[in-house]
Amino acid sequence: MTELPLSRQRQLERCVQELGLPTDISLDWGRLDQALTHKSVDARYNYEQLELLGDAVLRLAATECLQESFPEASVGELSAVRSVLISDRSLAQLAHERGLASYLTVGPSMKAGPTHLADALEAVVAVLYLETRTLALVRAWLDDSLRQLAIAVQQDPARQNYKVALQELTQAHSKALPQYCTTEQHPIDGDPQRYQSTVWFRETCWGTGCGPTKKQAEQAAAATAYDRLCQSLTHDQPPGSP
Repeated sequence: MTELPLSRQRQLERCVQELGLPTDISLDWGRLDQALTHKSVDARYNYEQLELLGDAVLRLAATECLQESFPEASVGELSAVRSVLISDRSLAQLAHERGLASYLTVGPSMKAGPTHLADALEAVVAVLYLETRTLALVRAWLDDSLRQLAIAVQQDPARQNYKVALQELTQAHSKALPQYCTTEQHPIDGDPQRYQSTVWFRETCWGTGCGPTKKQAEQAAAATAYDRLCQSLTHDQPPGSP
């Protein structure tokens, strides 16, 4: 077990409590510290290897949870929901809700953003898996959150993938496709406003969004555009004049 400064171990003990893990859980504190360390702090001692394992573990845990919770759902339905559950956006939101950002250490010139939080959460999942080499701790920790999110996704006609939903919507009413214009506003890794994207359809801007990555900025813009276009089409307006 890696020796840590007492102050860091106390911090990690508070992290375990805030994450909602059992207080009597036996953990390798050094491994947990590594799971919450970005490579900007240490090129060798960081969460990347744990994240790789955690990604695979989380995919399996989410699959089991979905199959048990929604036994009548089709494979295609479960696969679509799972892709949202294990997306960076969902994992970052979960990490934020559990207070993980307070315990993630990054370099002095860096700001931890949603992608880093998602990566760290996967690394923590790997730490839990390695304690027993089973999914027991992982599922006990995440099943309730995964089920709640799965229900929300099933009730969302866009399946929270608004770029795909917007494209399907425009294709259903026109041969034209939405176009994205994405620019970097703040060149700081992890900044939630780093990229800004606008989405255009028939020479009209229907949505604007920001995000720490180009993909997330475009998803944010597409979400706004999707809602506006749906309202426009519902009121029988031509899809070129919002």
